Amino acid sequence: MHLSGRLTKHHGLGNDFLVLIDQPGDADLARRLCDRRRGIGADGLIVANTVPAGDADLSMELYNADGSRAEMSGNGIRCLAQAEAMRRGTPAADLTIATDVGTRAVAVRPGAEPHTSDASVDMGKILPGPERDREVPPPPPDQALVAKRRELALDVGNPHVVYLVDDVATVVLEAEGPHYERAYSHGINVEFIAPSEGRADALDLRVWERGAGITEACGTGACAAAHAANQWGQVGERVRVHMPGGDVDVILGDTVTLVGPITFVAHIELGG
Repeated sequence: MHLSGRLTKHHGLGNDFLVLIDQPGDADLARRLCDRRRGIGADGLIVANTVPAGDADLSMELYNADGSRAEMSGNGIRCLAQAEAMRRGTPAADLTIATDVGTRAVAVRPGAEPHTSDASVDMGKILPGPERDREVPPPPPDQALVAKRRELALDVGNPHVVYLVDDVATVVLEAEGPHYERAYSHGINVEFIAPSEGRADALDLRVWERGAGITEACGTGACAAAHAANQWGQVGERVRVHMPGGDVDVILGDTVTLVGPITFVAHIELGG
C-alpha cells in the first residue's frame, strides 16, 4: 500500500504505536512502517476512522509489528485517544472507541509533563483464557526455565497467560516468552509477575507480546497480571504494576480500569 499523508507516533511507557486516523492502512503497511531499521519503528500500527453516526467516536483496527491483527491493546487504545484529542485541538476528551472486542470508553486529561496525557480506559470484563492446544518440546539442555509457582490463562479482549515467579529478573524473556507461546496455536501474550518487594498491592511485570516480542509495557498484560495476582491473594483491587517502561494502575471490579501516562512523540509525514 502506498500512502501520502500524516501519522502520529505515541507511546505508553515505551510501548509505542503509529496512529493513522481517516487514512487507509493494512498489514503490509504495518510491517513496513513498524520496522525499526527500515521504517519508522513501533510495536504496532493503529488504523482508526471517525464514525459519522453511531455508538462510538472512532473505530480502531490494530496491527502488530509483524502485520498480524491484535484484538485489543490497553496502551494502543490510550495512544489513539491522545491522538484524537490532539486532532481536536484539546488536551482533554472523553471518547468511545469501537474495537474488535466491543466499544471502550477512554478519558484523556493533560499530563504533568509536556506532550503527555493521563489516560484511563474501561477494559471490560476479564474472562477465562484459552487452553493449551499444542505440545511444546522441552527446552535445550543448556537452557533452564524459571521456576513457576502459579499459572493462569485469561482473556482481556486478547489472550494472555500469566506466570507467578519469585523474581521476574531471572526470566530469560527472549527464550521463555516464545517457548510458552508455542503451546497456543493462535499465539498468546506471556506475562511473568512477582509481588514488588516491600510494597503492598504492587507487582513487577515483564512481558512477551504476541506479534511484537519483548515490549517495555503492556496495558492488557498489566490488567491480566493484576487480575491473576488478585485471584491468588497476592494483591487487592487497586494494583500498581511496575514494568520496564514505567508504572500503570489497574482497578479491579465488575470491569477493569487501566490508568497511566501516554506520551506524544512526533508528527510524521509519509511519502507515496
